[in-house]
Amino acid sequence: MRKKLLFVIGGIILAVGIVLGGIKLYRIQDRNQCGILLAFDDYNADNWAGYFDLFDEYGVKATFFICANEPTDFCYDALERGHEIAFHTAGHQELTALSEEEVYQQAIDPIEVFRDGGIELSTFAYPKGSRNEELDEKLLGHYKVLRGAYFLQITDKHQFKEGYVESLSLDNGNYSSQEQYEAQIDDILANLKAGKGRVVSLYSHAIGAGDWSITEDRLLYLLRKAKEMGLQFYTFQELQNW
Repeated sequence: MRKKLLFVIGGIILAVGIVLGGIKLYRIQDRNQCGILLAFDDYNADNWAGYFDLFDEYGVKATFFICANEPTDFCYDALERGHEIAFHTAGHQELTALSEEEVYQQAIDPIEVFRDGGIELSTFAYPKGSRNEELDEKLLGHYKVLRGAYFLQITDKHQFKEGYVESLSLDNGNYSSQEQYEAQIDDILANLKAGKGRVVSLYSHAIGAGDWSITEDRLLYLLRKAKEMGLQFYTFQELQNW
């Protein structure tokens, strides 16, 4: 009877060890996983929502930096799909040209309105990337992460918990050809994959043919390439809660 009991106890200890070892290995792999923060700016609700199924197909969780005075139906639909709602001012105003009172009206006061609607805004993107250190300091009292525009930054994903980060625009107007776009995506993802636990922030405004959009073909190229390379898609808020 004693031998049987010892055998059972030994089996339990072994099973617990295997489970704990598996959890540790998963955490190490998860920590080392590289990924992409894909975002869309302004407010193109119908356009964005039309690609929810495509995002689901490729396991994409996007961050939508919206310009609005209060939560919309799109906000709740996006959250239900696992995306993030972030902020881009109420009226797409360049904050560097505003008074302190106007900065509060455009970028800070709406936080409480969204919170009352059940949406916690913790990430902010500067319209046109227009910023200064004074604004950074002011806004970081209300947001965890501030996002810029136009510049490429590949960094450790743990640095996205707080502070200021750069982001590269994928808008059509920045590329003279599909070949140029694909070459840059290939280079970015290869550099990203070469490290451990690194992420890159990329954004556009809508999905389509305009200069301030990314074509569906170009978006698909990014999604397929990321999937082939085993890269993860993150939201900013997800990394803030890492």
